[in-house]
Amino acid sequence: MRSFILFSSVLCALALVGQCQDINYFGVGFSPYVKSDGSLWNSYTVEDIKKMLRIVLTNHNSVSTYSMGVSEWNFNGPWDQADSNCLISRAAAQVNSEHQAVVLSVSQGVYQNENPTFQQKEIDNAFSAVEEANRIWPGTVWSITFTNEYVVNDANGLKVLDMIRNNRDRAHQMGLKVGARVHTCGEIWNGPNAGILSEIGQASDFIMCNLYPGPNSDNADAAVGGISDAYYSARDGFWRTNPNLEVMIGETGWASEGASFFNPPNLNTIEHEKNFWNAMRNWAATNRVKVQMFEAFDEPWKTGLEGEKHFGWWRRAPDNSNSYIEKSTGNVINV
Repeated sequence: MRSFILFSSVLCALALVGQCQDINYFGVGFSPYVKSDGSLWNSYTVEDIKKMLRIVLTNHNSVSTYSMGVSEWNFNGPWDQADSNCLISRAAAQVNSEHQAVVLSVSQGVYQNENPTFQQKEIDNAFSAVEEANRIWPGTVWSITFTNEYVVNDANGLKVLDMIRNNRDRAHQMGLKVGARVHTCGEIWNGPNAGILSEIGQASDFIMCNLYPGPNSDNADAAVGGISDAYYSARDGFWRTNPNLEVMIGETGWASEGASFFNPPNLNTIEHEKNFWNAMRNWAATNRVKVQMFEAFDEPWKTGLEGEKHFGWWRRAPDNSNSYIEKSTGNVINV
């Protein structure tokens, strides 16, 4: 079992060294969702989230979030009293303040909502969270990412485009970049969403493309090769209309057990997950492309394919304590 002293020394070393090049391009998706005991999504405090972010820092120095947690039950409340996702930027800024450096950078996510009023509240809350975080420690949040895998048709794509256009100046005035997280990037050449993707690319500073291994990917190197081909094809497609657009990988990952949408259970093992993450880390550093792995921690609350619960690099200890297990090594971190 790792001691807390060992964990602290690793974190301090990272803070002193700064953003190591391989880690600089190798971030992770992070959301403090419900625990396996059925606790509510607003059950995490800032201190809880800081503990989890300190664990993230042992392997990554950037995170991307997905939402501000606006819903019907918290719509009329303050921005920092929605579900616990709204507190990530604050927690990251406090971690940075403790180390007097940007050891952890954040892309603040905005989730989609079919209710226009709720959608605007989600956006306004995101700006409030970013403003506070960058006041606590400047540079903590570098961007706002509008929606997740929402560009599936022209109607939804136009909503995303409007969000970007309507909030771009506001973001730029705060020193922030704007973009979208999209899983249909491959359609930029001639797919059904090519037109709207092109417009989103023109309006954005960056695009996060969600790219996962192909079906039955039984070899990490082959899986990364396929992702590399998909990435460069999408990048070149977007660059036709906006050569200044930063194209990055917003999600990719591998389940450690259970069936997933691209693998049967026999291929979803800890060993396969470890090999894939390590291969993606090497690819990101070699090609100088920012990659956000999916994801930091297992999400035991998920339903459907069993593998969807097991994409994390870490998992919480079975007793739901503040102990986390690095799945690839079995090491326990107490925080």
